[in-house]
Amino acid sequence: MKTKLAIAAAALSLTTLAGCIHVSDDGVSNLDEIAINTETALRVCGGEGTVAEVTDDGFECKDDE
Repeated sequence: MKTKLAIAAAALSLTTLAGCIHVSDDGVSNLDEIAINTETALRVCGGEGTVAEVTDDGFECKDDE
Protein backbone atom coordinates (compact mmCIF):
# COMPACT_ATOMS: atom_id res chain seq x y z
CA MET A 1 0.00 0.00 0.00
CA LYS A 2 2.83 2.40 0.85
CA THR A 3 4.48 1.69 -2.51
CA LYS A 4 1.32 2.59 -4.43
CA LEU A 5 0.99 5.80 -2.42
CA ALA A 6 4.64 6.70 -3.10
CA ILE A 7 4.23 6.05 -6.84
CA ALA A 8 1.06 8.14 -6.95
CA ALA A 9 2.79 10.99 -5.09
CA ALA A 10 5.76 10.86 -7.47
CA ALA A 11 3.48 10.89 -10.53
CA LEU A 12 1.58 13.88 -9.15
CA SER A 13 4.82 15.74 -8.48
CA LEU A 14 6.10 15.12 -12.02
CA THR A 15 2.80 16.25 -13.51
CA THR A 16 2.89 19.44 -11.47
CA LEU A 17 6.48 20.18 -12.52
CA ALA A 18 5.63 19.74 -16.20
CA GLY A 19 3.94 23.14 -16.21
CA CYS A 20 6.74 25.07 -14.51
CA ILE A 21 7.93 28.36 -15.91
CA HIS A 22 11.61 29.24 -16.08
CA VAL A 23 12.32 32.55 -14.36
CA SER A 24 15.63 34.16 -15.18
CA ASP A 25 17.78 34.62 -12.09
CA ASP A 26 20.40 36.91 -13.59
CA GLY A 27 20.04 40.11 -11.60
CA VAL A 28 16.31 39.87 -10.88
CA SER A 29 15.41 43.00 -9.01
CA ASN A 30 11.64 43.29 -9.04
CA LEU A 31 9.59 40.25 -8.02
CA ASP A 32 6.33 42.19 -8.46
CA GLU A 33 7.15 42.77 -12.14
CA ILE A 34 7.96 39.08 -12.57
CA ALA A 35 4.59 38.13 -11.04
CA ILE A 36 2.76 40.49 -13.39
CA ASN A 37 4.76 39.28 -16.41
CA THR A 38 4.12 35.64 -15.46
CA GLU A 39 0.35 36.17 -15.43
CA THR A 40 0.54 38.05 -18.74
CA ALA A 41 2.76 35.36 -20.29
CA LEU A 42 0.33 32.60 -19.32
CA ARG A 43 -2.54 34.47 -21.00
CA VAL A 44 -0.63 35.52 -24.12
CA CYS A 45 1.35 32.30 -24.70
CA GLY A 46 -1.61 29.99 -24.13
CA GLY A 47 -1.25 28.56 -20.63
CA GLU A 48 1.14 26.42 -18.63
CA GLY A 49 3.85 24.69 -20.60
CA THR A 50 3.91 27.36 -23.32
CA VAL A 51 6.13 29.96 -21.63
CA ALA A 52 9.88 29.72 -22.23
CA GLU A 53 11.12 32.41 -19.84
CA VAL A 54 9.87 35.25 -17.63
CA THR A 55 12.01 38.19 -16.49
CA ASP A 56 11.28 41.52 -14.85
CA ASP A 57 11.50 43.07 -18.35
CA GLY A 58 9.07 40.72 -20.10
CA PHE A 59 8.56 37.14 -21.20
CA GLU A 60 9.18 34.75 -24.07
CA CYS A 61 6.80 32.08 -25.38
CA LYS A 62 8.05 28.64 -26.43
CA ASP A 63 8.34 28.07 -30.16
CA ASP A 64 5.65 25.91 -31.76
CA GLU A 65 7.29 22.77 -33.05
